Amino acid sequence: MVNLRDDTQTAARLTALILIGLLGVRLVCILLSPLELYADEAQYWRWGQTLEWGYYSKPPLIAWLIHSSTAIFGDTAWAVRLPAPVLHTIAAWCLFLLGRDLGGPRVGLMAGIGYALMPAVFLSSTVLSTDGVLMPLWALALWLLWRVRQGEAGWLGYAGLGLAVGAGFLAKYAMLYFAIGTGLVMLIDPPTRRALLSLKGAIALALMLAVFAPHLVWNAQNSFATVGHTVDNANLGGELFNPGHAIKFVTDQMGVFGPVSFLALMAGLIFMRASVSGEPARRELWLICFTVPVLVIILFQAVLSRAHANWAATAYPAGSVLIALFFLRAQANRPLWFWIAGLTAIGILFVPDFTLLTRVIIGLVLALVILVAAWLSRFRPEGLFWTGLSIHAALGLAMSIVLMAPQVFAAPLGLDNALKRTRGWDALSDQLVRFTEETGTPSAVLVDEREIWHGLDFYLKDRIDAPLLLWRYHESPHSFAERQPLTDALDNDVLIASYRPGLRPAIEADFERFEKVGVVSVDLGTRSNGCPIVRELVLYRASGYDQLPRTQAWLERFEDQTMDAPPPCPPAD
Repeated sequence: MVNLRDDTQTAARLTALILIGLLGVRLVCILLSPLELYADEAQYWRWGQTLEWGYYSKPPLIAWLIHSSTAIFGDTAWAVRLPAPVLHTIAAWCLFLLGRDLGGPRVGLMAGIGYALMPAVFLSSTVLSTDGVLMPLWALALWLLWRVRQGEAGWLGYAGLGLAVGAGFLAKYAMLYFAIGTGLVMLIDPPTRRALLSLKGAIALALMLAVFAPHLVWNAQNSFATVGHTVDNANLGGELFNPGHAIKFVTDQMGVFGPVSFLALMAGLIFMRASVSGEPARRELWLICFTVPVLVIILFQAVLSRAHANWAATAYPAGSVLIALFFLRAQANRPLWFWIAGLTAIGILFVPDFTLLTRVIIGLVLALVILVAAWLSRFRPEGLFWTGLSIHAALGLAMSIVLMAPQVFAAPLGLDNALKRTRGWDALSDQLVRFTEETGTPSAVLVDEREIWHGLDFYLKDRIDAPLLLWRYHESPHSFAERQPLTDALDNDVLIASYRPGLRPAIEADFERFEKVGVVSVDLGTRSNGCPIVRELVLYRASGYDQLPRTQAWLERFEDQTMDAPPPCPPAD
């Protein structure tokens, strides 16, 4: 490999070339993939039809991006997703700049490419999520904060820092972890503290508040809907001690950051901190303030209740720079390679959705690849870094191929269940349109599942001249779809497209007339146990809507009742 230790220009060109190549692959994947929008993406698209300073469950930036993209390219799935790979490419370049300024051009190269090849980034580059919108702003703010710390920012750099942090809060409330990290570095790092406790720092804070303030005003005017949903997401109403979730959290993070990268990060934090001192130690500690607190907080949340794998994603921009530093200063370590090979094989066994045989084969192949690379690189830690990234690239390329041709690869790999939320919505909408053309346009279409509402909302696109409504299980709305006002059209000729057999008796009780008129369904593949995956809507015509009070007696009345439930799938032999 070219010696990049003192050649910033070469490192920048090589990083840019790799990132542009990855961006091209990801754009092709988005353009060619037949996978449809899943419910959250369809929800963000719906929000983007009207520009607001906030929405039911998320800050506004993702909806603004979708509004811009679809205004240019049209209301298609690929147009909704188009910003995703571009945003991650920007994030990776910002991390190259941070790594270059903090540790030199080789660190910058490793950090930027390491981030771009993260398994979670490969996945997040094919769908548009709030994490994807947050990451470039987080990475930009991290780089600018380092320049502020070094006295290299100037007024423009301070202003950029304030704007980036404010925009980050408009992307996702997880930007709060950046504020926590900043507070910690101000406590332990005098240069950062002096830089921020200044007139320029005050200007940066004022700009951040100016960007974020309109969203806070919107929340105040809307009963703090977004804030309340975020609090509810913590799910602290159940059993508040689940130690088994800690194991799942660790294996999830191996999938997010990559098994080699995550295990190397843990090894570096535990075993390597004592071997460095002076300014290098302070720089690593500066990065740790933006890495470890996120992991600890989300681990605590997981044990306390639950935590999705992506909730700790903001640990890994700084983590990408940190492991580059760890790998470059580590000595040859034979046991480290064997430990990581073994733990990688074990961790793959916890990957959901794939068949057990597929997981075993992948785990053994990856362990073998790591051990062969160990011998070829003479157990040098930097060789382990590039081995891990090669594994990420191979798995990412395989995933891209699967996403472009799921009809060929999903079933053999056992991925039908994992992909079911992104398949069949257009076909289901076509069937509903044909049904209404044959039987007459209803006064309203009523569904009983949030995901069904969002899927039909995007793919029907007003092809049925009737409002699409979501039946209310609760007295007050518990989702954005439930916030759509119920209209007088429910008194007339309503078409009910029901997904949940257990809700149908309660729905029937809300109407004077209720009769079954048909079924529409789409085949989504096969589960690992051999059972078919079918999205089936049982159709009813109803009129005379009169919602019963949602009391405890109402709950008990319909408990354990079902209607027109499909027969259970027999267990595999």
